[in-house]
Formats: sequence, C-alpha cells, structure tokens
Amino acid sequence: MTFPLRGFSVSLGILCMALAGTASAQSDAARVATLKTRLATLARETTQVEDITRIQRLGRAFGYYTDKGFFGEAADLFTDDATFQWGNDGVYKGKARIKELLTRQGGGSMKEVAGLPFGRLNLRMQLQPVVTVADDGKTAHARWREWGLLGQYKEAISWGDAIMEDDYLKDNGVWKIAARHYYQNFVSPYSDGGWARLKPASSLVSKVGQEFPADAKADAFPMFPLPYVPAYHYAKGKLTAIMSDAPVTAPKRADDKIGKLEALADVKALALSRARSVRAIENLQAMYGYYIDKGQWQLASQLFSKDGSYEFGQSGVYISPAHIEKALGLMGPKGLEAGQLNNYVMVQPIINIDADNRTAKARWRSDVLLARAGKGRWGGGIYENEYVNDNGTWKFSKLHYYVTFWGDYDEGWTAKPIPMDPPNKEFPPDQPPTLVYESFPKTHIVPFHYNNPVTGAPLPGEKE
Repeated sequence: MTFPLRGFSVSLGILCMALAGTASAQSDAARVATLKTRLATLARETTQVEDITRIQRLGRAFGYYTDKGFFGEAADLFTDDATFQWGNDGVYKGKARIKELLTRQGGGSMKEVAGLPFGRLNLRMQLQPVVTVADDGKTAHARWREWGLLGQYKEAISWGDAIMEDDYLKDNGVWKIAARHYYQNFVSPYSDGGWARLKPASSLVSKVGQEFPADAKADAFPMFPLPYVPAYHYAKGKLTAIMSDAPVTAPKRADDKIGKLEALADVKALALSRARSVRAIENLQAMYGYYIDKGQWQLASQLFSKDGSYEFGQSGVYISPAHIEKALGLMGPKGLEAGQLNNYVMVQPIINIDADNRTAKARWRSDVLLARAGKGRWGGGIYENEYVNDNGTWKFSKLHYYVTFWGDYDEGWTAKPIPMDPPNKEFPPDQPPTLVYESFPKTHIVPFHYNNPVTGAPLPGEKE
C-alpha cells in the first residue's frame, strides 16, 4: 500500500509561506519560530518516507529489467563504482562488469542487443523488502528476497532462492545501488524432488563464475541444504526498523491565526506518522518472515506485544512472546537443520492504520516452500493480522495465519492435499482455534478487515 505524500509535501510548503505574515506581535515570535522548526522537521521526515518508496521502486525495477533481459538498464540502477558480490563467485566492480555479470547469469546475449533469446526464462521476483534510511537521508540499506523461475525451453527448468543485502547512495537527489551482496541459497532442478533433495554443491563457484572471474574474492558462505543466515543490516533484537511516532493527543490550540496554523501542522504531523507507520509495518512483517525462514524463533517472538497472540491454521492460539517462541519452535529446531527449508514469503499487503496511529490491521499473502527429511512441500495461506503502536515501536498484537492449502512437492497441491495439523499435545495452545475451518479442497473465505476500496461496501455476508 502506497501512502500519498506528494500533496502532503506541497501543503507543508504552503503552510510555511502562510507563516510569513503571522508574527504581528513580539509575543507571537516564539510560537512562530517553534512552528517553523517543526515544519522543517516534518519536511525532512516526509522526504525520508518518500525515499523508502523510491528505494522499493528501484529494487522492483531491477527485477522487471532482468526478467526480460534488459541488463544494461538493470546495471544503470547502480552507481558508477558499485560492487556486486554474486554468491560465492566473487565481487564484480563497476557498471560495465555488473552488466556483463547479469547478462551471463541471466542467459542473455553479449551482443549489444537487449532482451533474452528464444525459449529463455529468467523470472527473478524481488520480494519482501526491509528498507532503512539513514538519518542524514544520504544513504540507505535494504534486505530483499529473490524467488527465481528459470529455464530454457524443452531443455532445463529450475527454481532459485536468494537473499540480497543492499547499500544505497543518493546521488544528486537520485537513489542508486552502491553495493549488492547476493546470497544465493540454491538453484535446484524442478524434477527429482526439487530443492528438498539437493546435495551439498561440489563447487560453490558457478559455471558463470568460472568462465567470468570476479574482480575480488567473495566472503565465502555455505549454501542450501546447509543452514546459513545472511547477516542483517539491522541489528538483531533492535527494533529501529519498525519504529514510527508514539501516539499523542494533539493539544488544544488558540483560536488565532497562529493557532490555526499550529492545528494544521498537528494534522499534517499525524498524517506523516501514519505514513511512516505503513512502512514500519511492512518492515515488521518482512522481518518476521526472514526470522522464521531461518528458525530464529526468539527474534521472531520479540516482534509481538507482551499480550500478543499467534495462531497458525487449526493449531490453536498462543499468547505472550514466551509461549509464541515455543509455538514457533514446533516448526523445527533453533536455526533449522541441514536440508530443512522453511520459506514463508510475505507479499501483497493491504495495510490500514487507524486514525489515531495507535493500532493497525493488515492482510498478507504467503506462498510457502518447505523441505523436511528429503520431502518437499508447497503451501499457501492468508494472514489477517493486527498491530499495536507500543510507544513508537510497531508490534504484532495478533498474528493469524489461515492455511489455504498444503501439497506435496511431487504430486502438486490438487492431487493429494495435506490436512492441517491439530493442536500440539506436547505444548498445547493457550486457547482453542478462534475459527474452525478446513483447508483445500474445501473453500474457506478468510474475513476481510477492510471494505471494498471503491464502493466502501463489505464483502457480501460480512458485517461492516
């Protein structure tokens, strides 16, 4: 969900101009000075929120360009002296080298012709960003997930999975990628069990890396099926990436010209706080996904409020971070084990912040890629979550994952659906499931927290 801020920036400028003629008395000078300082702060913070949107757009544009073989356009998203570490192949330096790297890895032509050859598939979806902008507004960082559908017509078909940690630089007002660290998790054939039956690679350097040597060595790391957690650009356990403004009640303003401007500034400040909260909740949900991907149950549980709840399918409701940590641990050992894949991809959010910036609700889709003991599994479901602004830090107050389906990797999701797990007997939930339902092939409508964005009407059969 994109929060409209361009009109907000313009209205701040108009508000600043309105201040010019308000200080008719010496007693008003302090109020005017305070208001001007406040407006300058609001303008700076508005730019920061807009920068997050621009960086998200930059990352997604990279995916669309590489999808269709526009590797020069993708390389133009980088600074002239940018670096790109591709997996364990090494570090490539400069736009020309990055363009050739992307072209070779994407199966494009080295001739000056954009596009992919006939039969080449190179879909590289850029998903689940966590974006943080530095206080000075000149640099930024982001974590992305890439999900790849790769292949050559009638010859080969593969899945790809990777995590990217990016550094960004604002160059003459334009955001560019200054460094990309591409942590390739795996590329696996579609057949023969897919990712679930991968064996440790005999060489960590790809064929492209062997034929097109890097400019510098990579910081080597293990790839799936061995467990590995790429370093986070945000500190573990620190929640600055999910902070907005603490809820406040606007003071009563004087009924004069300055008071009216102060009241208007209060309205603009609240609108900005709500816009920042949308970005904070996007980061919160993405961080949760990255933590459970890697079996970091404690870090995931820290994202919940003290009385927050967690509910997964028909397994019941767990309350409090301590119980939620144990409930998450039912998915596997801490840090997972070799050969275990636990990817819960967080996409397609609709986020609604309450008018007072104290609570929020959001709907997400999660496509799930699992592997356990050499067996792969597909999954899909919907999150309908609630959030609370805990003195400026957004946290889950209610996380509810509704399972749409579970399916065997080899058989697909329609031939032999897998039923949901019942409540665990060794660590029973604090409460039974809030809603009893069956997953596919049964059809169940997950209640929408929002009405139709155009008509304003609820889904038929649902109350407003």
